[in-house]
Amino acid sequence: MYEPKVIGGKLLRIIVTDFGAKPDGVSFSTEAIQKAIDICFENGGGVVVIPAGIYLSRPIRLKSNVTLYLEEGAVIKATNNIEDYYQIGYYHNEWGEVTSFLYAMNEKDIAVEGKGTIDLSGSSFMDFSRAFNQFEELSQLDKEQFEETECKPICRPNQPIFFYNCENISLSGVSIIDSPCWTVCIHSSKYIKVHNIRIMNNLRVPNSDGIHLCSCENVILTDSFFTCGDDCVAISGITNWDKPCENIIVSNCIMQTRSAAVRMGHLDSKVKNVVVSNLIILNSNRGIAIFANGKNGYVKSVTISNVIMTTKIFAGTWWGKGEPIVIVSPEDGNFIEDISISNVKAYSENGILIYGKDNNIRNISLKNIDIYLSFGKNRPLFGKRIDILPSQCSPFPDYMNKIPWIFAKDVFSLKLQDINYGYNLQSLKTDFDIEGIFQNVNNSFFSSIRKVAT
Repeated sequence: MYEPKVIGGKLLRIIVTDFGAKPDGVSFSTEAIQKAIDICFENGGGVVVIPAGIYLSRPIRLKSNVTLYLEEGAVIKATNNIEDYYQIGYYHNEWGEVTSFLYAMNEKDIAVEGKGTIDLSGSSFMDFSRAFNQFEELSQLDKEQFEETECKPICRPNQPIFFYNCENISLSGVSIIDSPCWTVCIHSSKYIKVHNIRIMNNLRVPNSDGIHLCSCENVILTDSFFTCGDDCVAISGITNWDKPCENIIVSNCIMQTRSAAVRMGHLDSKVKNVVVSNLIILNSNRGIAIFANGKNGYVKSVTISNVIMTTKIFAGTWWGKGEPIVIVSPEDGNFIEDISISNVKAYSENGILIYGKDNNIRNISLKNIDIYLSFGKNRPLFGKRIDILPSQCSPFPDYMNKIPWIFAKDVFSLKLQDINYGYNLQSLKTDFDIEGIFQNVNNSFFSSIRKVAT
């Protein structure tokens, strides 16, 4: 945690209500909050305190050496009027001109902490009566299936909480709810600590990632809860394809998502030195997803351990088909190597997917893995393909009669040890084939792979 500067023997501490902020949820408190931040910044640092109450606000810029502290019962509520959002002066490779609610650029020693809540008003920018994409199966869905699909965004802020080129960032204790898009986006920054936060989004909101780290270094993310329409934690290089995202720890978290609980890599991203451990992943689409699917991207030196997960196929056009572990590099010029995954228990509607090209996936170790497979309600409509989006997908072989515990293609040096696979007794049926499929897998080592009764 950043320790605010002591000035004249006293810590500069400003309570926003002293500057005119109104905790009534109706009056805008933007000027009072921003003024408090600015005064702390101009005096070398301090703490801006948000007392209990609801504070409606337009966008706020965070600054160096300032802690924004939300007391218990405090809510900072983002405006739901898209006209209140402005371009902050950063162009994003995927989203274009960035619009944010809380943001900082080129700052140091920033903290957002406390026991309060940041409400991003995301539902105001959604049409829940419509699906995000039109697809051929849409007319065949029942009510339960439709409510699994992505809703339709109208016009939304695209990076609600945004940090660029910052150093020493601390996020601790707060709850962040109802994001309209990527929730917390940290780009080209270093020395980041995220601890004991809760990100709770509507599961139907597309692109509502929890924490997205882009080209960052030296990050510790622990003891947090995530419910997200998109990836709970994403580690990529979307904002700077040349700069690696590296030296990342993700541990002791509980996650639920319609995409991947933890995703590493995307297109030309470069990701290395990642440790993921002690996760519980509940009723999600994918568990762990590792991708290098551009023209010169990579993911390497990753250790994953101690994960319990339940994954399933969801109706709609979500990326993923209920796989617990996905390792994909289907294009020339990319590679994935030195990945170790151990101590995993998965109850899933698809098996592990390792999908390379010309053996560009190398040195993969899976050890002490228990996987129990089930045939789910959505498989007939949405289980027809091997999903490697955004790359070109291919048909799933005999998808109604086969759910292989692993599908491995174009892998060099695959080590499988102490693997138990079987049927999940919750399955709608158990007359499908679950034997693994291996295509062009070279220099492999398999030991103690057992089909078990459940």
